[in-house]
Parts: sequence; C-alpha cells; structure tokens
Amino acid sequence: MLEGSSKVAYQAVTRRLILGICAALVAGAIVASSGVRALATHDYDGMYPTANYQDLCVSANPPASYGTLCQTDNADLYWYADSNDPGELESNDFDSVSSVLSAQFAPTDLAIHYDSTPVFSGSGETDLILQEAEDALPMPVSALGLTWCNDDVTSELWECDQTYVRIPGPDGFRIFGGSVTCHEIGHSVGLVHGTEAYPALYEGDSRLGCMVNADEFPTGLGSASKHLIDVTY
Repeated sequence: MLEGSSKVAYQAVTRRLILGICAALVAGAIVASSGVRALATHDYDGMYPTANYQDLCVSANPPASYGTLCQTDNADLYWYADSNDPGELESNDFDSVSSVLSAQFAPTDLAIHYDSTPVFSGSGETDLILQEAEDALPMPVSALGLTWCNDDVTSELWECDQTYVRIPGPDGFRIFGGSVTCHEIGHSVGLVHGTEAYPALYEGDSRLGCMVNADEFPTGLGSASKHLIDVTY
C-alpha cells in the first residue's frame, strides 16, 4: 500500500512541477502590452499529496481523531456556514468567509457556490461546512482553526466529499483580516504547511501566503498557492 501510494504521489508531484515549468515558459512569452495577464508559477509543491506528505485521505471525528489532509473532490466548491446552535456563524463571520472566498479562491480555477440547502449524507454532499467552535463543538485549546475530512471518497486515494472547518468564536473567522479563514479553507482544497511541502519550506516562508504556520498572518493565498490550485483543479 505504501509503495503504491508513494508512486501515485510522485506522479502527482511530477505533473505539477512540469505544469509549473510550462506555465513559467508561457508567462515569459507574454507581452505586457497585450493585455493578457501573465500566468503565476510555483517553485515548490505545496498541494497534497507531496513527497513530504502523502498519507491517504481518511475521514475523522474530532476530537477523537483528526484524520489527514485531503483535496476536495471537484472544482465546484459548494460551501455552507452553519446556521444552527451550536456552531452558528454570526452575520459578520459569514461576511468574512464570503469575502475571503470571493477575493482569494474565486479568482482561481475553483468555482465557488453558496449552498443554502446543504447535503450531509449520500452522494453530492456539500463540499465545505464551516462552524464556530463552542463547548459542544470542541477543538484543541491552542489551535486557531481546524480542518478535517468528514467523508473521504473511498474510490480515490486523496479526495474528500465533505470537509469541515471549525474556528473558535466569537470572532475567529475575522481575526487577522481573515487570515485564519483563508488558511483553513486552503487546507480544505489540499494546500499544506511549509514543512509538508516539497522541498520543505520554513513555516513562515512568504511564498506560502496565508498557509504560513508561524507568527505571521498574511491575508492572501499568494500567487504560488493560487497556481497550485489551478494546476490541480
């Protein structure tokens, strides 16, 4: 199993690196006056699975287990902000999430949709569920946010049908200009921390954008993370 998964991970890494090189060549050939936006590139692999993080996607049930990082299962990302107690996002939290998705993720090849009638079982589950942590919905005390797969796609090695993001209240979705929200949603589509990237990066490397896991709190994905999303989805 490990040998087979390593091969698939290597193929995924190789594909993204080749696409990144091709994109760089194309970008170099674009004339600025043409009005065509030059393509972003990346010089590291920060999209799960990487050569440094290739555990198979498995479902979790916090706080008993936290599972593994996964990719969402398609480019159409349907999201829902919990509107029930416990877990309810207030209107300003909802607005913050909407702003982050619109400003950071919508410009990528992901298609962002709000799902007002979420599906929690069976086929076609809502891809991303966001909750506010409360006593009844616990998470590690020191954590600013938590992301886990609620239902892995059994026919695939790396994909999740429904992912949860939980951030402490009362204003966790808004702190640091929405940086934590950007970080956790980044995990939901497969973006990793610096030490899990290949080659490994310092956790505060500026190329990681909001995926840094240090004392810095960038508010944007950054060009590298956006490019990794585009070549994956």
